[in-house]
Amino acid sequence: MASDLSGIPIPTMDWESSNLPEAFKKFKQHVQLIFDGPLEEKAEAVKCRYFMLWIGDRGREIFNTWTVTDDKAKVLQTYYDKFQNYVQPKLNPIFARYKFNNQVQKDQTVERFITRLRVLGKDCQFDRLDEMIRDRIVFGSTHAKVREKLVNEGDRLTLDKAVQIAQQYEYSQLQLKSMASAATPAVEVHAVHKRHSHTCKLHLVVRSKDIRAWDSYFQIFGPQ
Repeated sequence: MASDLSGIPIPTMDWESSNLPEAFKKFKQHVQLIFDGPLEEKAEAVKCRYFMLWIGDRGREIFNTWTVTDDKAKVLQTYYDKFQNYVQPKLNPIFARYKFNNQVQKDQTVERFITRLRVLGKDCQFDRLDEMIRDRIVFGSTHAKVREKLVNEGDRLTLDKAVQIAQQYEYSQLQLKSMASAATPAVEVHAVHKRHSHTCKLHLVVRSKDIRAWDSYFQIFGPQ
């Protein structure tokens, strides 16, 4: 096995997943990629043994409860069908909704947070998934200013609008952080000493693109 699969991640089945059908789908896809690739030349009976090795202790326990003839035990589709039928009723939308409704952004980017919500939302069997994701962005956003802006939109707030507002804030924060870290080279300070005076006149020359970044931020979210 080591020589055949050197450097290739080994498939593992997540038996603790709240969505066993999706977990098995991912596992099967990984398995099939290996069988169609580095193990393509292996006999089907050998592939069946690989499958049983990768399915894990829990999978083998489940398999041992079935009656499978010797001939069918040498056919890979037998394993695919048996395990597919086993995991199919195991979807738990109540627990999936619990996980969905407890999602918060924390240190995730807006894009990653929304992707996470979409993945979890598929298991929840919501009638209007976009609305649920929109609401979760409102409740789960890390930033108070974003939540305030989203709530102020009221019934005009759509998922697309919520994403736009959250991403605009995220981009503005990145711009402001970049400006702050580059404050010294970005601003030129010229001191003009007046004759017979101890006062100095300071001229601040700020890059026009930095001013535009500030204007964009304040137009949407107001002053800090």
